[in-house]
Amino acid sequence: MSRGYDVIVIGAGLGGLSAATFLARHGLRVCLLERHNIPGGYATSFVRGRYEFEVALHELSGIGPEERRGGLYHYLEHLGVAEKVEFIHLPNLYRAVFPDLDITLPTGRQEFEEALLAQFPHEARGIQRFLKRVFDFGHDFAQVTRRRGKVNPLIMPFQYPHLFRYLPVTWGQVLHRDVQDMAARAVLSQYWGYVGLPPSQISFVYMATTLAAYVSRGAAFPRGRSQALSNAFLDVFQAHGGEVRFNCGVKKILVEHGRTAGVVTEAEETLPARWVISNADPITTCKEMIGAEHIPPSFFQRLQTSEIAPSTVNVYLGIARSAGDLGLNEHEIFINADYGFDKHFEGTKTIESPQAIALVCYNAAYPEISPPGTCILVLTALSFGKPWLALSPAAYLPTKTRFGEAMIALAERVVPNLRGAIEEMEISTPLTNMRYAGTLGGSIYGFSQPPRDHMVWRMRPRGPLEGLYFVGAWTQPGGGFEPTIMSGQIAGGAILHQMRAQQKGG
Repeated sequence: MSRGYDVIVIGAGLGGLSAATFLARHGLRVCLLERHNIPGGYATSFVRGRYEFEVALHELSGIGPEERRGGLYHYLEHLGVAEKVEFIHLPNLYRAVFPDLDITLPTGRQEFEEALLAQFPHEARGIQRFLKRVFDFGHDFAQVTRRRGKVNPLIMPFQYPHLFRYLPVTWGQVLHRDVQDMAARAVLSQYWGYVGLPPSQISFVYMATTLAAYVSRGAAFPRGRSQALSNAFLDVFQAHGGEVRFNCGVKKILVEHGRTAGVVTEAEETLPARWVISNADPITTCKEMIGAEHIPPSFFQRLQTSEIAPSTVNVYLGIARSAGDLGLNEHEIFINADYGFDKHFEGTKTIESPQAIALVCYNAAYPEISPPGTCILVLTALSFGKPWLALSPAAYLPTKTRFGEAMIALAERVVPNLRGAIEEMEISTPLTNMRYAGTLGGSIYGFSQPPRDHMVWRMRPRGPLEGLYFVGAWTQPGGGFEPTIMSGQIAGGAILHQMRAQQKGG
């Protein structure tokens, strides 16, 4: 029996790192357990040949330039993490490419709006009206978030009318009221791949929050890749006395008298703790680590109303030519076969050739990320895990190769003759995500965010047992790098509040 801890955190993904660092900074004895040999979860990198590839991050929200820092940056600053990471600010948000349209959208509300109006002057009034809805909602949501629950629920609908108006509707329902042009709708909805549902299904709440965050403060990328961010969290965590164990999975969460009492590792070591935070998905946590007999049936019934979000297929390319030689000067490029986003989403449930990809060229903003005269490109397509799980072992590699080749063909609409410049290539699928991150279906966003289950309504960080908390994409506020990091602050803050209340009462 090892000495006890205040908190044990299962999983060193960004949610787990955030919660562990937050609590260690506030003086708690925290032990972080990770079954992999490096921290970060999806926020990691890997090496093939002379290239070091970013695993998952395209653009990071919530940072902002020095004169206009965002909420995520302030949180990282509070922890002492921000000073250890240099963030590269991206001048533009994205380039959207369709068969008959190619447009680049800049950072800044005024600049973003002006670019849209220049392309779609006939939709000027509708676009302006719609963007006002997005930013009015964002303002109300930010106000409520800053007040951290210190709001009278009886007067909230009157204080924050924009927030309550849009809680039950989809992005598409609101957008279609104001904007009629199909191409303009598509350009405004291009971040749908960042939220995992098409405009007709994604909640206005989540999509508006996402778009407003990027437009207002732009996007950033950490020098040293997302691995540098994960390493910075770990450095600060250990500096505050936190203990981390790699290659150390958790077999069981101990339950005594209806509350968590610690964990048993896969090496059969018992580690006592008063609180347990799980960065794993709630189903795996409760069924496999705790046991369904300890969990109220209502908890599983609630989870049955949530849908698992898609995973990804990624084609990692080390290119033996510079970004300039390829004519690439934008960091993020969305390439679409047509404007049918609903059709594209339905295609993610199959293993047919994708009709939409994101191409990120890291060298456009970060030239030294690869050797001189080269560049790194990553092609990403949303794809659910179910059809990949159904493949036989013999069919997996040919299917993965075919799928990756189709993504390269789509990328060649922007980068002709891309194949001839490839020096290194690696392809990941939902099964890769399941293997390394241990997520259900390889999901990168946790649960989806339709109106009935968006960031306001979705599962809270507090689990079904006393002492159990969740962090990561499955809980509030949701999937994505910034929300996942902030989930650690939410769960950590809840534990800190509970501990102080108990101390005051005792």
